[in-house]
Amino acid sequence: MTIRAYQPDDFPIVEQWAKARNMVLIPQLLSKNGFLVEDEHGPLAVAWCYLTFDCPLAYVDHLFTRPRTSLKKGLAAWRLIWRTIQAYLLNLRDCNGNALSYKIVRVFTCPELSRFLKSDGWKVSAKTVQQAIYAIP
Repeated sequence: MTIRAYQPDDFPIVEQWAKARNMVLIPQLLSKNGFLVEDEHGPLAVAWCYLTFDCPLAYVDHLFTRPRTSLKKGLAAWRLIWRTIQAYLLNLRDCNGNALSYKIVRVFTCPELSRFLKSDGWKVSAKTVQQAIYAIP
């Protein structure tokens, strides 16, 4: 598996993955900090890292895998995405070259990945959430 930056040209395939899960992706709301994992069959998984600027919180969102990806392969892709995001966050600097200290990362995810995350030291909420989006006219 390899990882690279998400490119806008990747949107059609990623949008198909979202639709297969009855979800909607809005391209204008995708962070510039997207990461795409590929395997021998092409794109396998994607996620975006969003940064907040008023507190040291980053969050990972829109984590999708190619439909019918095995849990084992999906977890391997997540590990690669997570290592990349950690390195990315550790290397962020302000315009004076000072390290930005993002210390908290949040992710909304499916139960299968949340069980893995819990065993990997993440604090996992027992509640399920649903996404609601409102576009201001």
